[in-house]
Amino acid sequence: MIFGFIKKLLKYYVDKLVSWLRVKKLQFELDDEIKKYHEELDKKVKKPKIVEKGTFGEDGWSISIGDIKDGNTKD
Repeated sequence: MIFGFIKKLLKYYVDKLVSWLRVKKLQFELDDEIKKYHEELDKKVKKPKIVEKGTFGEDGWSISIGDIKDGNTKD
């Protein structure tokens, strides 16, 4: 009688452990897929070039992001 209870208890915790390991495996696989997706996306998308001239607040200070040429910046 007591051995049946211990057997069921042991089976319950082993099943919980196996299901937890499956969830962890799925999380690692998803993280890996997301990382690969972001790496591929970074290769495809051109990032803007940030150019900062001078110190913030000084006369002639400007910042430009990307290839946009506006009339307010001094080159």
